[in-house]
Amino acid sequence: MIIKRLPLITLAIVSILVCLGSLAAVFILSADARTLSEKIQSSLTLGLPSAVLLIVLLWVGAGIDHLLARIRNKSVRQWTSLGVYLFAPGILCIGLPALLILLFSTSLFPEKGWQELPAPPSAALEAAAAGENNIIIRTDSGEYLYCWVLKQEDCWQAAGQPAERIIQNSMGDLQETTNPPASNPPGTAISQISVTYFDTGVQVFVHFVVLEDGKVWFLEENSNAYETGFASGLFLSLAVIPAISGLLVIYLGAGVSALSRRFATRSR
Repeated sequence: MIIKRLPLITLAIVSILVCLGSLAAVFILSADARTLSEKIQSSLTLGLPSAVLLIVLLWVGAGIDHLLARIRNKSVRQWTSLGVYLFAPGILCIGLPALLILLFSTSLFPEKGWQELPAPPSAALEAAAAGENNIIIRTDSGEYLYCWVLKQEDCWQAAGQPAERIIQNSMGDLQETTNPPASNPPGTAISQISVTYFDTGVQVFVHFVVLEDGKVWFLEENSNAYETGFASGLFLSLAVIPAISGLLVIYLGAGVSALSRRFATRSR
């Protein structure tokens, strides 16, 4: 009778060990908890839900093994097991979260498209010079005005005639580019200046245009690529660790079930 129930007994024992291991891990990693009572509370608050989830995954793995064991044809069982244990968990536990994270990070840092700067006091005629996030224009009154796009409320301060078309930053890595913008400006452009630079390995393009109505617009391309990549990598790292842990527990449940079932079969 005991031999017949050996798989269930073994899984119960492993479940208890998994539960204790989860509580112990949370207890040890509770760096913010200063007292013993705080560590215990943290273990119960975070460790118990984690333990329950891991136990569920453990029994899911055992259930998968039990279902696969009922396939009589050995070849079919082997190929089905390969698909179930290798491809399905990887797609569901790693591939799907990675796709969702990628979509989430892309929507979190969308490209802004063309943006209008505050109207200058007199109509702009020419984009005289530009930098990474600033521009000097020449107006129809002959003035040169400066705008820092990161602080647009102070736009259009008086400036002198620029000696060069590129306003270098402290790194001095800006270059003028002839690459056209990815989308057309929202009107007919009478003057344009575009710059390019590298930000943490990503090439960024910034386009400034003066439209025939005297207004100034700008477009940043790839400016959010680093933030998107960083967010994707961070979220993916945070998701992959628990996903791999879940996979290992599923495999553990399947392995315990298979070994205990074989032992019970041979002992009859």
